[in-house]
Amino acid sequence: MLIAVLKTGFQLGPLLFGLLFIPPVTAQILTVLDWTPPLGMTPLLAGFLLGGIWGVYAQWRGSWLTWRP
Repeated sequence: MLIAVLKTGFQLGPLLFGLLFIPPVTAQILTVLDWTPPLGMTPLLAGFLLGGIWGVYAQWRGSWLTWRP
């Protein structure tokens, strides 16, 4: 059971990283810079949006930084 959970966690690593690490870091950066996200979003919601999109992209491509086709 534990092995199955770990395998799933590693397979979904980029998506989990995008949804669990990027949002609070983004929110803190936006707060320090005193920047307000558009459309009345909170900084944390903006971080979830950014992290979710980047995490799905990284999961799909298999890489965080490669932007080429």
